[in-house]
Amino acid sequence: MKKILLLLISSLSLLAAKAQFTAGNIAVLRVGDSLATLANTGNNVAIDQFTLTGAYVNTNILPRTGSNAVCLSGSATSEGMLTLAGNKSSLVLFAYKTAAPYTSSVSATTSAAVNRAVVSVNSAGVATIPTFTSTTLSGNNPRHVFTNGTNYWGGGGNTGIVFGNTSSNIDTIVTTSSTNTRFISNAGTQLYYATASGTIGIWKLGTGAPTNSGNVSTPYITLVGGTGSCSPYAFSMKYDSSICYVADDRSIANGGGIQKWTRSGSTWTLAYTLTTGTGSTVGARGLAVDWTTTPPTIIATTAEAALNRAIRINDTASNVTAVTLATAATNTIFRGIAFTPGTTTLPVKLISFNASATINNVVLNWSTATELNNYGFELEKSSDNKSFEKIGFVKGNGTTNALSNYQFIDYTPMTSATYYRLKQIDFDGQFTYTNVVKVSNNNQLDVVVGPNPFSNEIKVTSNQNIYAVEVIDMTGKVCFSSNPNSLTYSFKLDNMNNGIYFIRINNGEQTISKRIVKN
Repeated sequence: MKKILLLLISSLSLLAAKAQFTAGNIAVLRVGDSLATLANTGNNVAIDQFTLTGAYVNTNILPRTGSNAVCLSGSATSEGMLTLAGNKSSLVLFAYKTAAPYTSSVSATTSAAVNRAVVSVNSAGVATIPTFTSTTLSGNNPRHVFTNGTNYWGGGGNTGIVFGNTSSNIDTIVTTSSTNTRFISNAGTQLYYATASGTIGIWKLGTGAPTNSGNVSTPYITLVGGTGSCSPYAFSMKYDSSICYVADDRSIANGGGIQKWTRSGSTWTLAYTLTTGTGSTVGARGLAVDWTTTPPTIIATTAEAALNRAIRINDTASNVTAVTLATAATNTIFRGIAFTPGTTTLPVKLISFNASATINNVVLNWSTATELNNYGFELEKSSDNKSFEKIGFVKGNGTTNALSNYQFIDYTPMTSATYYRLKQIDFDGQFTYTNVVKVSNNNQLDVVVGPNPFSNEIKVTSNQNIYAVEVIDMTGKVCFSSNPNSLTYSFKLDNMNNGIYFIRINNGEQTISKRIVKN
């Protein structure tokens, strides 16, 4: 039934160019439209959306004509890896910037003749090309891209790992430590990539997420086991780099499938290899993991040469059975797989974030109303509000509906103004940034709020002109706001319920938040 369904999907999808994604579903990159034979001259590309139970939702067709037309080789199994952006805003892939079919093998073309383009598809199904290259990955195939929502890192059959963003082509070669790279992803704020040459396995890309050239990458998980050389494709590493699932496209008999590697100290060990379905003899290529579920939810694409499958595994044991969600139609092939972008509930509801300067340091305080899968907060600072550096980490409270208060002290602030922000990181490695707060160490805002507790009226007194006043309840809702533009300001809150609130005072450069109680 699912084979017949996908034959219909391939034909009906010609009628629509874009379709909205729903968060929590599955996106499968499909090469081919069931009409043209899969060939090295290139085929059309689409992204099929399914639910976690395998129900078909819709199809996004990537541009096939015009200046933004893209295609992928129908015969290159390493192409078409798909990843979800670090901020969950879009899906990204590397493709050829040309319509299919091309006049000859697309992978053999120079990048100058056929640009290698990063394709980004947002939650509304709108596809764009945020960056491309006309120099790197020339004469070989583009395969994989990762983005944090702003910057892009990718690679393929040669060159190494390349970097770019919306302001520059993806031409900067950040490392040449390995070639024949097949996939790139993150664990927390560190980037890793898979390679099938040299020391085969998962490599650590420099330090963090480098954007400059000349970085030295190092082997992190050396893949061994089975018959012959391991053949890693997509992988997913837990946020704390304690577990890593790797798709290996060797046959099951030779050690392929979905390998589960676990770390103790600095040593990685193969725990076991999951098979790709009852009676299946093939390994896997595309892979993504939802680390927020217990056990982790794995989705993957299998390595059959034709009629390959999208599968789901809930990793409860080494012998768990994979569930087939969909099967590719004739003259199509599934390549990459990822969870869908879309509007989701914010993992952390931040109530306040402020910084206060003392004689020798700056105290950072912040509070959350609720948290969902919150791994923790990285503290970052800057002297120019442009280039930020990490200065510390505070562990989060996981999932909680209780008020949580946090503090961090910067013992080495800048001599003049210092800018601070929080990088909130989920358990699955996704992250978001807070607003930026500024501290002018030689001109610190000082505010007195009273009475506290109060009944109806409250007064704010400041050493600097008050530009804005806001009162926020425990859910993060702004209950009162005003722009007094004075040193003192009194106002009534008699129409509000009794309870705990936060008052936020801003002088145009600095913001201070204080906890107040109405009774």
